[in-house]
Amino acid sequence: MDRRRRMDAVRWAAACAVTAALLVLAAGAYGSAFFRGPVAGGANNAGVEFRAKSHNDHPRRVLEFRWFNVPVPPNCADSFEGTHFSMRVNRHRRFHGTYPVPNANRKAIVHGRFKRSGKKATGTLRLKGNFSGGCVNADTGPLSWVARKNG
Repeated sequence: MDRRRRMDAVRWAAACAVTAALLVLAAGAYGSAFFRGPVAGGANNAGVEFRAKSHNDHPRRVLEFRWFNVPVPPNCADSFEGTHFSMRVNRHRRFHGTYPVPNANRKAIVHGRFKRSGKKATGTLRLKGNFSGGCVNADTGPLSWVARKNG
């Protein structure tokens, strides 16, 4: 009877060890990375930033897409520091979305694509609407951006 109890205890310990190892491996498969880069060449420090949620180093979702100091014709600039703009990444590493900025009469249209390495993304940002500084019914047109993974 003692031998049977010892065998059960060994089996239980082995099962716990295997379960713990599987949980550690599964947790390592998911992660997120921060991307940042210039818009339209970075004039006036214009740029974009976002987080990318990935699985096994393949981007799955763009989270918290933001832009700052983006030039709006004729003489305005716009920034968005919110956190609710997210987009799904398809199997071709592409993403796109339209975001009506809360409490404002403007929207952002974003298109992007991750490179195969997952360390760089490129795309366009277009802003339309009314902006502070007197730019009414303005449209930036598509402005190119490049963002690189930090770290």
